[in-house]
Amino acid sequence: MNLKTLIFIFSLAMLSCTQPHQEKTSILVFTKTNDFRHDAIPAGKEALKKLGKDNNWHLNFTEDSLFFTPENLNYFDAVVFLLTSGDILDSDQQNALKHYVETGGGLVTIHTGTVTENNWPWFVEAIGAIFTGHPPVQEGKLIIEDPTHPATSFLPDSIWILEDEWYSFDRNPRDDVHVLISIDENSYDVDDNRWFPEANQRMGDHPLVWYRIVGEGRVFQTALGHVPQMYADTLFLQHLKGAIEWGIKKSD
Repeated sequence: MNLKTLIFIFSLAMLSCTQPHQEKTSILVFTKTNDFRHDAIPAGKEALKKLGKDNNWHLNFTEDSLFFTPENLNYFDAVVFLLTSGDILDSDQQNALKHYVETGGGLVTIHTGTVTENNWPWFVEAIGAIFTGHPPVQEGKLIIEDPTHPATSFLPDSIWILEDEWYSFDRNPRDDVHVLISIDENSYDVDDNRWFPEANQRMGDHPLVWYRIVGEGRVFQTALGHVPQMYADTLFLQHLKGAIEWGIKKSD
C-alpha cells in the first residue's frame, strides 16, 4: 500500500470522526485519462465542488486508480467518472468497481463513459455503447424523452438547445437502457466526420443520455459536457445534480 493510499484512507477516517451531527453523502470523483484529456476537467471539478457545497456532499477527487479497492469503494455513496478516457483500471481494480456496482453502488459517467475501458466487456455492457466519433462542436436540438427523471425533470420544455460535442456510438443502446435524452440528427451536421473519417456517425435514433440497473446498482451515462462553459450552465448543473442523486438512490 503506497503513501497516497494511506493518506486517502486516513482522510476518510478523519472525515467520519468530524461529522457527528450530519452525515454527508460521500462521492468519489475519478478524472484519470489514458487517452484524450479534456480541457474541461478543471471546470468540471469546480462545478462538482459547487454542487457538493450546495447539497452537503463530501467529494474526493483522484486520478489514482489504486483507490479502487473493495474497502475504499465501500465508503462511497456514488462514483463519478468525470471526463475519463482509455484503460484506467487494472484487473483487480476492475473487479472492485464491478463488485461495488453490482452490490448496490452508483456509477455516473460524465461525457466520456463510452471512451473509457472500451476493452473491458463488463464496463461496456454497463455503460451501453462505445464511442465511434463526433463532428466539431456545434448547436444541436436535444429531445427530452423522459421528463420525470431527476436529471431532466427541471427542464422547462421537451426540447433543449445546446452547443456541445455530439457523440455517436457503435450501437443503439435503447433496447438495453432507459433513454432520457436523444438528439435530432437533422439539427446539426452529423455527417461532418473530418476527425473520424472511417466512422459512420449517423445513427438515426440517437440516444445521448440514459441509465440502466446493473445487478443491485445504478449506472447513469450522459454524453453531455465536452465544452468547459457547459459547467457554468445552470441547467447542465441541475442535470448533473439529478444524475448523481439518482446514482446515490436519493431519488427514484
